[in-house]
Amino acid sequence: MKIEEFKYNLPEELIAKYPPKKRGTSNLLVLDKESGEITHRKYFNIPEYIQKGDIVVLNETKVINSRTFFFTPKGKRVEVLFLENIGNDIWYVLIGRARNVDIEDTLVNEEGQEVQIQIKERKENGFVVLFTKGSSHILFEKYGHTPLPPYMKREDEESDKERYNTIFSKIQGAVAAPTASLNLTDEILKEIEKRGAKILKVELRVGWGTFAPIREEDIENHKIHTEYINISQEVAEAINNRKGKVWAFGTTVARTLESVAYEQNGKYLLKSYSGDTSLYIYPGYKWKIVDTLVTNFHMPDSSLILLVSSFAGKENIKQAYEEAVSKKYKFLSYGDSMLIGNNLSK
Repeated sequence: MKIEEFKYNLPEELIAKYPPKKRGTSNLLVLDKESGEITHRKYFNIPEYIQKGDIVVLNETKVINSRTFFFTPKGKRVEVLFLENIGNDIWYVLIGRARNVDIEDTLVNEEGQEVQIQIKERKENGFVVLFTKGSSHILFEKYGHTPLPPYMKREDEESDKERYNTIFSKIQGAVAAPTASLNLTDEILKEIEKRGAKILKVELRVGWGTFAPIREEDIENHKIHTEYINISQEVAEAINNRKGKVWAFGTTVARTLESVAYEQNGKYLLKSYSGDTSLYIYPGYKWKIVDTLVTNFHMPDSSLILLVSSFAGKENIKQAYEEAVSKKYKFLSYGDSMLIGNNLSK
C-alpha cells in the first residue's frame, strides 16, 4: 500500500494551537465503522455510548517539561530536548542547531546555571548526554518548558503545563501527551463509572517518534518507533474477564493493549508486561483486544492515521476526515476527537 492513499489536505487554520477553554467541550465525530454512518456530537457525550460491563482503558503517563535551553562553551544558545533517560541521568537528546556543539562539550543551562550536561556521543539523530552538575529533576522542575508539538508553531505558555497533560496523569516519562484523553474531566469519568463501566490505566511513554512522518512510498517499509509500555497483572486479568467492550482512549492505549495480546482456545487474552513495543499497526492488521477507539485527528503522513485506518477501514476514515475538514473541526493534539466503533448510531 502507498502512503499517498492516506494523505488528505489539512488547512493550516484547522490545526489547533490552543486547547478549548474548558475540557470536555470539544467536538466529537462519531463513526460507526460497520455502517460508515457519521454523527456529530460533543466530547462530553461519550458516556452515552458506554454500557454496563464495558472496560475503559486510559494512559496515565505524564509529559515531562523536557524542552530546555543551554549555552555552549562558545556562548551559543541551543535548544535541548530530552527524550529518554537511559539510566543514572544519562539521556538521549535532540539538540537544535547541532552544528554548534562537539563531543565532550559541557553545556550550561540558560537560567540559573545550576545544571550542566556533557555531550558524550552521537546517536542516530541526536546525542547522549550526562549530567555533570544538578539533575534532570532540577532542570525539568525549575527550567523546563512543555514540549509542544512542532506543528503548533508557538512558544509554550505556563497553562500548557496543565493543559498538555490529562487530569489523571501520574507517571513521568512522556515527551508528548496521550491527546485523546486531554478532554476527559472528573465529571465525565464519574458518569462513565455510573454507567457500570470499569476504568483501568496502563502506561505508554509517548515518544518524539509519534510525530515522525512516513517517508517511504510503501507503508510496509516504514520502520516504526519504539516506546516503553507497562500493563499490570491486575489490568490484564480484568480485561481477560471482560463482559463488555474494551474502550481504548487513544492510539497509545490501543498500541499498548494490542502489543501484549495472545490467543488461547480461540480467544484473545492479555498478559502483564513491562518493556518496549515496536508494534506497527496499519491496514491488514487483525485487531485482537480493542473494540472501541477514542482518538484525535492525525497528520496525513503519520503512522497514527494508518492505525485508525486499520481500525475503522480506509474508506471510512477518508470520508470522516473529509467531513471533519468541511465542518471545520480542529485537528491534532489540542483539537477535536473521533469515537470509532460498532453500533454507535444514535
